[in-house]
Amino acid sequence: MDTKKDHEEDNMSVRPNSLRFYIAQGLRKLYESQQFCDATLVAEGKNFPCHRFLADSISMDSCLGLYALAYAHNHQALLRVATHHITMNFEPLSKHESFPSLDLSTVMSIVSSDKLLVSTELTVYQAVQRWVKSQLAEHLSLLKKLMGQIRLPLLTSEEVTTVQADIIAQYGHAHLQWEQLDGDGRLLKSGGLRSGMYDDWIVSLGLFVSNMQGGVVERLKTHFLGFNLQTESWEEIPPLMYLDSSGFLSVGHKLYVSGGQRLNGSILGNLHEFNALTGQWIQLPSMSVPRREHGFLACKQKLYALGGRSGRSVLDSAESFDLAQKVWCSIASLPFPVSHFASATLKDKLYLIGGFSHTRASGLAHRGILIYDTSLNVWNQVPLAFQCYKSTAVTMDNGIFVIGGLVEESSRRETPGTVIRALISGTHKCFFLSKDGTVSQDIVIPELPILVLPPCAVQWQNKIHVLVGNTIYQWRPGESSWTHSRKSVPNTRVTFLTVVNGVTLRVPKKTIQPLLRDSSAALTAVWVADN
Repeated sequence: MDTKKDHEEDNMSVRPNSLRFYIAQGLRKLYESQQFCDATLVAEGKNFPCHRFLADSISMDSCLGLYALAYAHNHQALLRVATHHITMNFEPLSKHESFPSLDLSTVMSIVSSDKLLVSTELTVYQAVQRWVKSQLAEHLSLLKKLMGQIRLPLLTSEEVTTVQADIIAQYGHAHLQWEQLDGDGRLLKSGGLRSGMYDDWIVSLGLFVSNMQGGVVERLKTHFLGFNLQTESWEEIPPLMYLDSSGFLSVGHKLYVSGGQRLNGSILGNLHEFNALTGQWIQLPSMSVPRREHGFLACKQKLYALGGRSGRSVLDSAESFDLAQKVWCSIASLPFPVSHFASATLKDKLYLIGGFSHTRASGLAHRGILIYDTSLNVWNQVPLAFQCYKSTAVTMDNGIFVIGGLVEESSRRETPGTVIRALISGTHKCFFLSKDGTVSQDIVIPELPILVLPPCAVQWQNKIHVLVGNTIYQWRPGESSWTHSRKSVPNTRVTFLTVVNGVTLRVPKKTIQPLLRDSSAALTAVWVADN
């Protein structure tokens, strides 16, 4: 046996892997110690110090190779940046000349991602077929594994016909099998929609009169108007019974409305959920305490109802709703009763900004911010140098933008127990809170171009969007002024009264909606290989 020759061949066989290993280890050490870092990569709001032979290389031509390198060596910083680039540009990258050279595990990790920005599953199927056909002799045996990542139940009937014809033409020994699935079954079987199959909407909660004759309200309901940010078009969402001063938020593709006041003055503890996938409202278990003018926030698959009012009483109680278990639980009470505040979630903390600390008639403003740590179940207080009521808070850039609302210029005490208060007026001013709850002077926000009470403001793609009457104003941090959107609210079948809140909601694209909202069982395709 020629041991020397065998030893040389062994060295040759491991040399490329060893070189790649040492390069990766060297990059990792440089990254961890931040030596020679001369650039910062930014992905999804996070900063990653790195070397500029990486920052300059993240492009359409290099991101697949960099992803493969980062994936093979678990280089998380580079992996996040390359993944973001790929998910945002999947369709053109799947046609790139470097795509066929990726190995199976890398392709599987890409095509299995929920974050792919594709509007149809046909795009993912076609990408897989291009990879298989590029080296048919080697890749054909891997087809079944890859087809397991294709979400066939999300294909329309026309797309299924296209796929079936392609399979028959290319692989005579494999076919699709039909299965009866309704909308919920399609979602369950497929594992959910990809990111690109949703549109982002600004949904505003408003009070509208559906018909008014001779000054008499025939029917008053809480309506929801959606502005599709991708298509810049307006849509309506099915209304609820009339509710004033409700809590309103969104989690992914679901809206939640809590509490509020009926026309007869009664305060409710109801919790309603709207599912954009089905287009329907359902009622969930009620809060333990009826509330209005309360904080309503979401954090880590829990909803939080905080303070507010119940009748003439201002509340210090708080409770959380577990979205998985569908139950309410009491949490630590607020340090004191408070209502009419702005509220926001940042990281694992909930922020209640300003508001009234007792009944509104007493005029006792809360000059401060309450911060609740969801992991520790404790409240902390941070002072605020001025009053603000009924403002809107928007989380962005590791801080909170507080938009407009009401201010009170001055107050004085005439006799014990009596407060003479200046007129509360609206404000155009906005300010920025750091995560510790202090007002930052480093970030300047231009005044609102027009007064709106209360402000309806949301964050989308690093911009703040404010709905004012039938128009939208937009502002990006660093800009000197607000800009006016080209689109205005359309004429609707209801008479507009006021918009009181707004959130962003993920809504399935119109091409997907019929598949998800069909309650009857319909035929869909499932991959089956004859061999």
